[in-house]
Amino acid sequence: MVDRITIMTICAVGVGSSLMLKYNAREVLERHGIQARITNADMTAAKGQAADIVIITPDLSHAIAGSRSFKRVIVLENMVSKKELEEKLVPACLEVLGHAAPPGK
Repeated sequence: MVDRITIMTICAVGVGSSLMLKYNAREVLERHGIQARITNADMTAAKGQAADIVIITPDLSHAIAGSRSFKRVIVLENMVSKKELEEKLVPACLEVLGHAAPPGK
């Protein structure tokens, strides 16, 4: 069982969308009491790194398809939706941590 997970948010340049996703993910996880190390990166830097979970948008997901550097890949259809982020991120974190997903999820 893992105690603390690593999460990487990825966008094309690594300073706009990925930074916003990083802060939104931190907010969501704090609400659920989940400890994580969250980093943001551009596509080039991300390819040379590993993480338990990666958060990315559909337009870039093809670039990491098949990568073994990430245990879980979360593709967000709407990157500004905290609801979608929470619905996808919390169960993924619980799975990586080795916990059962909350009831109804």
